[in-house]
Amino acid sequence: MMKRTFIAIKTNPGEKIRDCIFHSKTCLKGERIKWVSTVQLHFTLAFLGDTSPDQVNLTGEMLKRIVPAYDAPLVQYRGLGLFRSIRDPRVLWIGLDIDPVLRKLKAELDRELKNLGFRIERRDFSPHLTLARIKSMQNKEAMKDLLHAYRDYHFQESTIRQLVYYESVLRREGPIYKVIKSVRFKYASP
Repeated sequence: MMKRTFIAIKTNPGEKIRDCIFHSKTCLKGERIKWVSTVQLHFTLAFLGDTSPDQVNLTGEMLKRIVPAYDAPLVQYRGLGLFRSIRDPRVLWIGLDIDPVLRKLKAELDRELKNLGFRIERRDFSPHLTLARIKSMQNKEAMKDLLHAYRDYHFQESTIRQLVYYESVLRREGPIYKVIKSVRFKYASP
């Protein structure tokens, strides 16, 4: 049976990210927005989509083989932005500055996943932390003010200890993410 899978880095939101989410929810109250639960916050390295049982096993083995060879990377969470435009906003996100270790790992993951039969995205890797999916928005001024307030804001810096391979189970209330495998980076303390 096929599973819908992706490879990601789980984010433990610090106080500044939690405050931004609270402030955003307050400013955008009454809009048709689906907020991501703070326990599900992550940034995606590769969305694999429908994955056969064999591919699930091979992907898990591949991750177990390559991830521990990399030092634990450092990530800076910085700035608030939108996908699409202020006229037609779809996703509210926090931007990420990632170190070269994670970029190198992403390139190796893409090569390995392509060898396993997955389609790899052609666009540049643009890591981000999705906070909300916007269905529709009336108060564009409130969104503009929010984006302006957090444009260059530094939220937190984190050393990433592990990479997680997830199954995404779609439900009416929102997706549930089940851990298939988590793999620690080299020198990552528990």
